[in-house]
Amino acid sequence: MKADSATLNARPAFVVCALWFGVVLLVIVGVGAAVGRGVFRDDFATRTDPIRQLALAALNREDPFLSQRSAELDQFDRRFAAHPLATLLHILAGGIFLILAPLQFSSRLRSRHLRFHRWSGRILILTAFVSAFAGLYFGLLMPYGGPGEATAIAFFGGLFLAALTRGFVAIRRHQVTRHREWMIRAFAIAMGIATVRVVAGVFDIALTPEGLRPRICSSCLYGRGGPSLSARGNSG
Repeated sequence: MKADSATLNARPAFVVCALWFGVVLLVIVGVGAAVGRGVFRDDFATRTDPIRQLALAALNREDPFLSQRSAELDQFDRRFAAHPLATLLHILAGGIFLILAPLQFSSRLRSRHLRFHRWSGRILILTAFVSAFAGLYFGLLMPYGGPGEATAIAFFGGLFLAALTRGFVAIRRHQVTRHREWMIRAFAIAMGIATVRVVAGVFDIALTPEGLRPRICSSCLYGRGGPSLSARGNSG
């Protein structure tokens, strides 16, 4: 742990600040999507779509598939409306994971509040597994983006669960350094979920007016994420 702190302190302060800023931003995006889906479980994508339309209008761009969009959004939202328990498990556990995970990498918090670090770590592992399996349920059985999305979810979801398992096994064996390495990998994959929401949203606005259907765009971009419910960057 001392080596980890020394390595972190050796980095320029602006690099550390930039990393934490990016992490906090992505956590806000992820938690915001979870809260939005929790509050508007049946129609969150439909409710947020006007933001996309405003962005297109501001850029003087048009969606050539606008007439089909309402049906597509309804199909996307319908999955969550039809499976309220799986939706709740995914967004609640996922939100808790995103909030707690960054705290685990604070050397100051670990050194001053080790008991909190250990107990929050146990909660973190539990919520990560619950959220991941709920996400796999949606992504593998009813992928919005088709086979491409299902394949990406299976691959990155498997990596996520493997990293969590290795991290858990390592700490049970008191291999602190190895535990930290595997938990960082798991967290990086989880952050990919929030990242793909941002990236896919930009690509959607940029490519849809050029004739690339949003669903195709979603399927191609989803592989940058993890076991997320959402295949669309702006749907939640």
